[in-house]
Amino acid sequence: MQSHTTSLSSQYHIVHGVWRHDYEITGSHAFHVDNSSLRPGKPDLTFHAGPDTNAPVAGVCKFRHFSSDTEIALGDPTTPGVSWERMSRESLRKVKYAFCMNFDGRQRRFTWKKTSSLGGSHSGNLKLVEEPSGNVVAIFSSGGSFSKKTGQLDVHADYGERFSVMVLITGIALREKLRRASKNGAAAGAGGAGGAGGGC
Repeated sequence: MQSHTTSLSSQYHIVHGVWRHDYEITGSHAFHVDNSSLRPGKPDLTFHAGPDTNAPVAGVCKFRHFSSDTEIALGDPTTPGVSWERMSRESLRKVKYAFCMNFDGRQRRFTWKKTSSLGGSHSGNLKLVEEPSGNVVAIFSSGGSFSKKTGQLDVHADYGERFSVMVLITGIALREKLRRASKNGAAAGAGGAGGAGGGC
């Protein structure tokens, strides 16, 4: 049975920026997310730890062509030693994307899924579930497809700042994949070609 705690580790309020489909994030930490969907050669999303693109890079993600996977770097990828993680699609019919992280001396697996019972009544809400316990560790409440407000992200698991940033990056990456798929007339949850991946 899935459960989640009411305590908050981090909270982010997310809106679209003035230009294109950039994202502006306030709350536990401020981020500006540069959306480079029309600029080949750049990461699809670049997360700056501050109000604009002059702030340091906190992470990036790349949507792989001909695949549903997303490659994610925590930190500036131009810095030596920065590692890349992968978020993989786990289902062909449902919104279900998984990633793994190593911390506390072990590898943990997390899965983003749609939810209609958490975060309000909007169909675009997402929950992040820790496997195999089924505990809900984060909720991404949608502001609606036609709302300037993209939503609110509540992180309930206190696994440290690195985890919170990873949740933020993967959550917004998934929302952006769904937005692009909807814009292009793709099937819900597609976010790219290719079958379900094996995850981590």
